[in-house]
Parts: sequence; structure tokens; C-alpha cells
Amino acid sequence: MPKIAIIVLGIVIILIIRQLIPKKIDSFDLLGMPIMALIRTWIGLPDGFDTVVALEFICLLALGTAVGYFQARKTRVFRRERDNKLCSVGGYAYIVGWVIMLLGRVIILFGFHFAGLTAAFHEGNEQFINEIIRILSQAGDWLVWSAILASSIIYTATLYKKYPDIKGFVHQRIKQIIHDTNRRGDWR
Repeated sequence: MPKIAIIVLGIVIILIIRQLIPKKIDSFDLLGMPIMALIRTWIGLPDGFDTVVALEFICLLALGTAVGYFQARKTRVFRRERDNKLCSVGGYAYIVGWVIMLLGRVIILFGFHFAGLTAAFHEGNEQFINEIIRILSQAGDWLVWSAILASSIIYTATLYKKYPDIKGFVHQRIKQIIHDTNRRGDWR
């Protein structure tokens, strides 16, 4: 596993664990995660897809969309009493969403390769294991990132629509990014 993949996996695990306790809302959760997932998906995209990969991609986007919506609907957004900071807590439903995403990914992957796996299973244990390794090695991480992309965009969009404070936070953060970028002259 490349070093960058380990670092990114670590960040994702930290973000998941952080959903169990109330935390101050920051722009990484709402804007950074979708951007990071978009970049990882884009970098990994193959030059061409066959029909099976395209269908697998569509299934994973649907799965990510459903999980993102589920997680956002279960997330509680509130203002902390002591300092009036905007906070959220996803709770166990957020982790359940990630488990569903992982299991769904495995089911989709094996569902699209069922015939090959069945044939390899009947040929023997070694052939079966080799077929699983072949399938997993051909399934690029861009497919996983595409599901994370869909889930994080839908998560942000659902919170944005459901909570006026989130909408205000996102607008304020985007204005700040544009202002800072214009001040540094990065867009000229």
C-alpha cells in the first residue's frame, strides 16, 4: 500500500471516530472531504471503462449517495452553550453508514465477478484465492473514492439544506477562501 494511501486511510479513520463525540464544525468535514475524494477519484480514473466497471461505478455512486443521505439525516447539528460554537455529532449511525459502504463495496465487487468466483471455487481453494486476489487487485481505489465522493457531497448538501447555520457556515467559508485567494493574487 503506498504511503499516501496509508495517510489518507488514517485521515478517514480519524474523521469517522470524530463523529462519535460532539465537535466543532470545520470546513474540512464539509468541503475538504468532498474535494479530497474528488481529487483521489480523478487521479485514479482509468483511460477507458468496460461495461462492467461502468456499472460497478454507477452502483457505488448510488451506494455512496444513499449512505451520505442516511448519515446526514442522523447527524445532529447544534450550538454549544458555553461558547455558541456550531457543533455536530454523527453518532453510531455515521459509523453504521461506513460499515454499510464497506460491505456494499464488497457485495458489489463480488456480485459483478460472481461467475468467475464460482468457477474458481469449484476448481479448488488455491484457484479461488487467486481469483479473489486478481479481482481485488484490478479494482482500483478510484472506485472506493467515487463512493466516498458521492457520500460526502450528499452529506454536505443534506446538512446544508436541513440546517440554516450550516448554510451560513459554508457561504462564509467560501467567501473567505475567495477573498484570501484574490488577496494573494492566486487567480490572476
